[in-house]
Amino acid sequence: MPFSSLTKLPSFGVFLGLIGALAITPDTLFMRLSEMDAWTMMVWRGLQMGSCLMMAWLIAALFIYTAEKRQADLAALFSPHGLTAVAAIIFGGATFVYGIAETSVSIILFSLACSPLFAAIFSGFLLQEQTRPATWFTMGASLLGIGLNVWGGNEAVGAPDGSVVVGALCGLSTAAALGLNFVMFRARPTIPLLLANGMGAFSTGLIGLTVLSGSVASLSVLFKGNLVAISVSGLLILPLSFLALTAATRFTRAANVSLFMLLESVLGPVWVWLGTGERPSSLSILGGFIVIFSLAVYIQLLLKEDES
Repeated sequence: MPFSSLTKLPSFGVFLGLIGALAITPDTLFMRLSEMDAWTMMVWRGLQMGSCLMMAWLIAALFIYTAEKRQADLAALFSPHGLTAVAAIIFGGATFVYGIAETSVSIILFSLACSPLFAAIFSGFLLQEQTRPATWFTMGASLLGIGLNVWGGNEAVGAPDGSVVVGALCGLSTAAALGLNFVMFRARPTIPLLLANGMGAFSTGLIGLTVLSGSVASLSVLFKGNLVAISVSGLLILPLSFLALTAATRFTRAANVSLFMLLESVLGPVWVWLGTGERPSSLSILGGFIVIFSLAVYIQLLLKEDES
């Protein structure tokens, strides 16, 4: 069957979304295997992912896009919506890496799962869309689950000894940034996805590099740890999963993609447990179950409303 015919199948977008969501699930495992601190991971992940995405846009701009398309991409990128999206990507990239380095992976990923709720709330404030009562109910249930996760966070086995509260705040901050990013792309669909995300990721890497450039000793930290592991994350997992998930939103509803993204919150801690022995406490697992179940029901309600 020709590829053009495949793209017309209703299941094509679902397939892409599932592939992208599954591809990103081992990301945090390779972050752990890198044995790097927050700033060093920020440098490698940001510069590698940013370079890949911006290079992909540049190749398309040189060989596929028209001059009008290139100009339109740059105009949208430097619009208020585009710059806000880039700023959200920078902020979310920094808080995610810092949170992973600070505490248990499960706390970050369960908190990150709340991004669809933040997207709905930002849509209400910025786009004047009505926020459903189900959104507030799900947010309350999710915060309860995150609270249980934090409460049991200090009992996690093999996790960093940082603050679980700071970790949860980093996870929620990342979720909020991701939600704001979704809203900006939705408010102005012409924002170039590859270029905006590439610039945001690359800028995050530059911020990490600036922090480390205070001394030669700090810069030497860049080459300590497992460079292969962090490169698997920055050069393979992040760009490939991003491209699949981005393409999926063009062939299926965003709610479907959000539902698949819950796989990272479920499978991410499992990969880390199998690969490093880091294991969340029973209370954290209960809290995570509440978060995932609440969000799964919420997204299913959104899908039913769309169908009706």
